[in-house]
Amino acid sequence: MVVASPSRPGGASGSAHVTSSTSGEATATAAASSGRLGSASASVALRRGRPRDPAVDEAILRATLDLVAEVGLSGLTVDAVAARAGVGKATIYRRWPSKEALLFVAVATVGEEPPTPDTGRVDDDLLALYDGLVDSLGDQRQGRVVVEMAAAAAQDPALMEIQRDFVQRRRETGRAILRRGIERGELRPDLDLDLVLDVVVGPAVHRCFLSHQPITRVLLESTVDLVLSGARAVPRLEDRGAPPRPTGEPDRTSS
Repeated sequence: MVVASPSRPGGASGSAHVTSSTSGEATATAAASSGRLGSASASVALRRGRPRDPAVDEAILRATLDLVAEVGLSGLTVDAVAARAGVGKATIYRRWPSKEALLFVAVATVGEEPPTPDTGRVDDDLLALYDGLVDSLGDQRQGRVVVEMAAAAAQDPALMEIQRDFVQRRRETGRAILRRGIERGELRPDLDLDLVLDVVVGPAVHRCFLSHQPITRVLLESTVDLVLSGARAVPRLEDRGAPPRPTGEPDRTSS
């Protein structure tokens, strides 16, 4: 999951843009209409009435991400969000019913759906796709937002559903990359696409949540290379143009 860079001290905000009418809120609206959202989350759905000011929405959502990165979800208050965004508490409550719902909508409405990279090589496409994830999880402030979201979702089935939808929409981009790799003959046609994506992002997620080791581009490159070595339709060395070993010559690489 990629989140926007929270604003840095001094007021410099991240490069991602917050939109006011989004698929994240549409997901919450659908869940509310089907009765799946609990009392804390039901009114995540867009409220009817006077048109909302996108600039106000952006200020509130950006303030939410900043504060969660600074104090965590447990330390987040609507009063603090209102003060940071320069709005009244009533303005926030007219839009979102709880700080948990506010956090999820903030993350789900940051930026646009990631484009599908198409470099002509499946490994380069995966690296381009997941660079943002590495940046998010590797940054202490952004990583804390991800951890806080996971903790909130684990305690609220409605929030978990919103999180699952958010992840699945972005995960489809990874599936599209793998399907193209199969069509080009780079990958085996019998691949379990979701398993491949799980293993590609697994080490970064493990380091973020459990081992707290550095999350770097080198980690991503090594993981993609390792995963694709078992997923390729042709041996990796031949794919790179290395001459195949003559038949009958012993393999000395493992000695």
